[in-house]
Amino acid sequence: MKIAILSRGPENHSTRSLVSAAEKMGYTPTVRDPFGFYLQIGGTGPKISYDGIPSDEIDVVIPRLSGATAKYGIEVLSHFEWLGTPVVNSSSSIEKARHKFRSLRVLAEHDLPIPSSLTVGSASFLDLAVEHLGEYPYIMKPFYGTHGIGVMLLDTPVSLKSAVETMCDLHRDYVIQSFVEEAAGVDIRVLIIGGEVIGAMKRCAIPGEFRANIHQGANGQTLSLSNEYSQIAIAAASALDLGIAGVDLLQTKDGPVILEVNPSPGFEELESVTGVDIAEKMVQYAVGLVENR
Repeated sequence: MKIAILSRGPENHSTRSLVSAAEKMGYTPTVRDPFGFYLQIGGTGPKISYDGIPSDEIDVVIPRLSGATAKYGIEVLSHFEWLGTPVVNSSSSIEKARHKFRSLRVLAEHDLPIPSSLTVGSASFLDLAVEHLGEYPYIMKPFYGTHGIGVMLLDTPVSLKSAVETMCDLHRDYVIQSFVEEAAGVDIRVLIIGGEVIGAMKRCAIPGEFRANIHQGANGQTLSLSNEYSQIAIAAASALDLGIAGVDLLQTKDGPVILEVNPSPGFEELESVTGVDIAEKMVQYAVGLVENR
């Protein structure tokens, strides 16, 4: 079985781990840069090739799309789907999950707990709008983003209005959310594969930092996940139609709150904390898509 891993980083831990796991299981993995694909429609019929060579031999695709590759990578995935090749996480599910505001809407439609959230096209009626979010401070984050980059903590009306005006002038879309102070600097990452919890860890930010992202210096700790938190994480992945997902949860006095859902979660720290061979689990899931097709 030939497994294509869509990634621009062949030396990334996740990519290398997937390649190694697939080889150990007797499969043939290949790492392919999304930008190396050529997609054809019409003419002599639909085709997909890589570096000029037809790619119809691929049995299943595992996407590992970054912010830089997501837009074209989603088109590549969509083309594979059109041609009947199974993919781990569909193009439409990845597109929904990567859009922070749209994904929150989907979660809300499924009656899942999310932070109070707002997006605006101008700062004209900002004071009236944010009254429904609760008291300051607020979190402001881009529609698309990873690793906590671009996330701001705004604690006054002046700072919020200034930030919104700047983003509107730059034609950048941002989500404004209530800041859950009781959960500041701490969140829970849950990895879901095939509707099951594979592993979970608590991420704690470094002193003085409110973002609990590993790329911002946070450290992972072992965690025994309760059934309530497990079920919320599974439901979040299901609502967004993701077979593989990293679900970030906040612990609040009222229970779990879904912060966001990542369709291409990194897993180096989670593997280290839990001891689970996550790459092997991902490959097993991908192979299952082909066998159960």
